Amino acid sequence: TGVMSNVRVTEHPARIGILLDYSGGRLLFFNAERGRMLFTIRHKFTDAAHPAFALEKAGALTLCTGMELPEFVKHS
Repeated sequence: TGVMSNVRVTEHPARIGILLDYSGGRLLFFNAERGRMLFTIRHKFTDAAHPAFALEKAGALTLCTGMELPEFVKHS
């Protein structure tokens, strides 16, 4: 639906995790090193979802898939 949210992160994580719980209606962005939630979106998904984020300043970005689900997310 074109919904965008600006999130200010005070620490600079080296790895950001994105978890899409389509059936549960949650999209989570988290610091993958410290296990801290950065931002959560709750939404009833009815079509394809394309979670994304952008870098504020020029830099390098490496995408990794197939990460193991962090413990703190399993119980939230």
